[in-house]
Amino acid sequence: MSIVGINYEKCSVCKRCITDCTRDLFKEDSSGKVIRLADEMKRCNFCGKCVAICKENAILWEGNWEDDVESYPGVENYEQNVSYERLMQLLKAKRSVRQYKNKKVPQELLKKVFEAMRYASSADNRRAWNFSVISDPSIIKTLSQESIKIVYPYIGFPSAEAALKYFNSTDKDPIFHKAPALIFHTASKNASMPPVDAGIVLTYGQLAAHTLGLATCWIGMAQGLGMNKEMMKIIGLEGQIHGVLTIGYPAVKYFRTPPRAPLNVVGLE
Repeated sequence: MSIVGINYEKCSVCKRCITDCTRDLFKEDSSGKVIRLADEMKRCNFCGKCVAICKENAILWEGNWEDDVESYPGVENYEQNVSYERLMQLLKAKRSVRQYKNKKVPQELLKKVFEAMRYASSADNRRAWNFSVISDPSIIKTLSQESIKIVYPYIGFPSAEAALKYFNSTDKDPIFHKAPALIFHTASKNASMPPVDAGIVLTYGQLAAHTLGLATCWIGMAQGLGMNKEMMKIIGLEGQIHGVLTIGYPAVKYFRTPPRAPLNVVGLE
């Protein structure tokens, strides 16, 4: 995406772009005209807020997502999208699920989950994300066994061999819980806050999955696979793993929300 100028037939000189641009790339000239400054230092991070805040749609931009810019009542007033009460019901009902049906997740639903993730916030709008979806049961089993070799002390075994022997004999998967699909996340080299960004973007995906009748769980025990170059080739990504999700149809239903302790917040009475 690139900002290429202003359509002066539409511009009402409201100056919203001036006040909202964190890089100070818009200003009012001596004639009172709003101008987009030259960006020789490439300070614009293409956050698109100038496009979003211009009521007259006067900001000119180029990119491959022309159909991506929308206007509807919920853009101006967030509360018109979903009420606080309904949002709280979703947040309170969402569980980290470790029991899945032996049912493949359709590609259409996975695409919807990633479409939601596309709109997640990221540091400096770098969106330096890379993802991989694994749905082959044999590959998932291989990745699980390699993870067991790394985390066996954490799951209470004296050796990797003892852990693998036990779980192979019980046909249990303590890592991915026989989920039908996995989502891996790594960060590109230009990522500025990769762990934080991973938390944000994958949470978007988890909440979207919940609305589609799917369930997820963040699998911290699988992030050590990032140290295994052979496994990373299988996953199809490079670099350090910053997040792993299981995703599938839940094989369990929860009938009420669990208790949660109040937050310790300084500054609230």
